[in-house]
Amino acid sequence: MKLTAKEYHLRTSYDRRLMSGHVLDWASQPKVFKTYPGLKTVPLPPVTEWGKAPLSQVLQEPIPARPETEIDRERLARILRLAEALTAKSRIGGADFYFRSVASAGALYPFELYVGTSNVPELEDALYHYTLSLDALTVLRQGNILADLAQGIDLDMTAPPVLVFFLTSIFFRSSWKYRERSYRYDLLDTGHLAEGLALALKESGTPFRLQYDFDDRKVNELLGLDEIREVCLAVAFAFGNNSPSSADALHLGEPAEGLSASSRVAAREIDHPTVREIHAASSALTPSAPSLPDMMDNLVPERGEARTIAPPARWPEEMSYVEAVSRRRSMRNFMSRELDADRFAALVRMLCAGPTDAANAQPLAGTTIAVGILVGNVEGVDPGFYLIDPELCAIHLVRGSSLTGEMARVCLEQEWLRNSAVEFLFLSNLGLLDRVWGPRGYRHALLSAGRLGQRIYLAATSMRLGCCGIGAYYDNEAAALLRLTEEARLLYLVAVGPVRKWTGA
Repeated sequence: MKLTAKEYHLRTSYDRRLMSGHVLDWASQPKVFKTYPGLKTVPLPPVTEWGKAPLSQVLQEPIPARPETEIDRERLARILRLAEALTAKSRIGGADFYFRSVASAGALYPFELYVGTSNVPELEDALYHYTLSLDALTVLRQGNILADLAQGIDLDMTAPPVLVFFLTSIFFRSSWKYRERSYRYDLLDTGHLAEGLALALKESGTPFRLQYDFDDRKVNELLGLDEIREVCLAVAFAFGNNSPSSADALHLGEPAEGLSASSRVAAREIDHPTVREIHAASSALTPSAPSLPDMMDNLVPERGEARTIAPPARWPEEMSYVEAVSRRRSMRNFMSRELDADRFAALVRMLCAGPTDAANAQPLAGTTIAVGILVGNVEGVDPGFYLIDPELCAIHLVRGSSLTGEMARVCLEQEWLRNSAVEFLFLSNLGLLDRVWGPRGYRHALLSAGRLGQRIYLAATSMRLGCCGIGAYYDNEAAALLRLTEEARLLYLVAVGPVRKWTGA
């Protein structure tokens, strides 16, 4: 019998009475940069102009209904560098450590990014790996990807995409530290990257569609992955007004030899069968539900009346979206200081902003996840646990008392958390996920939670606030503290607030 989302989540829950010591095998520390030795690389061209719009404007701008401009090499380079970038370097433990624009649990970076091109000027049609360490594209398969892709994904060939992005995760990078629980981080971290890509496409005015559902096996084969070690979790299509390639070019050449070997990231890798088991279970596609639930209605026994969060009197961003990408850091040196009303309103309004891709009619939160907040120290808002209604951009009180200190205890006694001003909570009813979507719904939920988490990181950075995500906590204690219903659980927490010293580069 296949593992359900609820069973996996409960099986990998932390319990303070059952926690055992875990010593990391530093000799098997995974490589965080994937390369393909011996394969041709194509350097990315310089970007001549970067946008100056703040994140709030990027989120509020409508996505064009149809492509108005051509996607060229420079535009692709701009999209890739905004989706994921190396932002700084430091020396830690005798080795170079590179900071990235995309958040990741334990800085393990399980995700990888690939792109297939179709008729991009001055770039041959091919399937490429975005080789971040080289700031280049590595050619994996020559030829046009569209016909081969249509075998694994429902693709409208009357209006084909110019770019197809594939977001994958390498299991051992996370499981080296987090063992069986690591699939949660694979999904959350890939969600971080997905939002980075979505915002980059949106900022460039490129129509696109992000998709979580496809034939796993065919897409993994297309990319040449060793799917015991690395799997595709999301796909994005980007549309330009480029003329379509000729009909005889609609095929992909044979893959370069030995592609799958690059999915190995350590000489000695320990297998965690539970990770493979939940991924295999979630690989089954389920039919669309006739009616989608409102997740907020399935988390707590009752909630208070809605209180609308009006837009801030003045948007308090201090830098552009592009600058926020380059300065994003995980910062948790919170100080016990009040978060002003404008910054709080900006955080909530940006979280409630409409979808970042044209295919979704609703905000990311709603059907598979809901967003809550623990207010600790916010101007004009009483401490307590609230749920956010993203359509109304309103908050509903669930429990009216200061809970940030107790949540710090629940989050493995991480005392720094009690000084955060506000904590964003991503929640879901696991039984409902299983009943409506099956285990595939678990992927949807955590990918969406990761996407919104990355958005909060960038929003906080743009206002020079500290921000740090937490995926480790005593699961049942968190549910009890929030007074969730029996099947509901916390998936992810992102803390925000003023910090003693803001260390964005």
